[in-house]
Amino acid sequence: MIERIDPTADTADTADTADTADTADTLVSDDVPLVQTRRHIPTWLIASIGLAIGAVVVIIAMSLSTSPDGTTIPLQHSDASTNSEHSAAAQAFLDAWRRYRTTVYSAHLVFERVATNGQSLHTESTYIQQPPRRSVRQSDSVLITAGADSVTCNTVAGQGQLVCAPAPDTDYEGDIAAEIRGWQAAFGGDQPAYRVARSADGCFELQLNIVMADPPYGDVARFCFDPATGALATRQFVRSTATDTETASAITTDIPVDAFIAPTTTR
Repeated sequence: MIERIDPTADTADTADTADTADTADTLVSDDVPLVQTRRHIPTWLIASIGLAIGAVVVIIAMSLSTSPDGTTIPLQHSDASTNSEHSAAAQAFLDAWRRYRTTVYSAHLVFERVATNGQSLHTESTYIQQPPRRSVRQSDSVLITAGADSVTCNTVAGQGQLVCAPAPDTDYEGDIAAEIRGWQAAFGGDQPAYRVARSADGCFELQLNIVMADPPYGDVARFCFDPATGALATRQFVRSTATDTETASAITTDIPVDAFIAPTTTR
């Protein structure tokens, strides 16, 4: 259940965070369509806010399993949606994604990875978006995209203090357009990498449709968008080794006055 925050109430611009393992990969949502990082926000993510060069683009370049004649091997799904249902659902997903990347919101996200061996990982983050500005705050890193004022900050080992440096300026609208093209590539063609379907609760379910060495969204993915704000409310990736779930515990349209100001003191 998402807590709807009263925009008139006081809100914090940072999120409580949980300890994470240095070697663990964690999802950072939002925005390419997929973000994976090791505790600190990676340089490539800085260069393309949120995920303009997201995993969907990677689908095109990834090595796919092929048949002896070199053609892609489609997976067989007895419950696969029809082509017309897939096309309609895919277009609805693209519309929802575009709204999500252009809406104004502040969300507290909780990420959990549960591996098949029983191990788990828990992290928290805060995403604030007011196009063309965006802020992603985690326990020991901050990424602020705000034109010429864009910065990336990371904690200095052993000191507990964030050190910030300028980050490349980006074309916000161009990034969104690139993300949409990436999703279209993932959903298009005679054998799309992923087939899309709408669930009864209005969420989107992406099912892997071809044999792929390392599918970016797992075998099955699920995306749910908040109807009121358009923000991403839930994202889940199911793989044979683990299930990653990222859920918004609170969403508001109230933007803190210091949301896009780089921190100058120890958090």
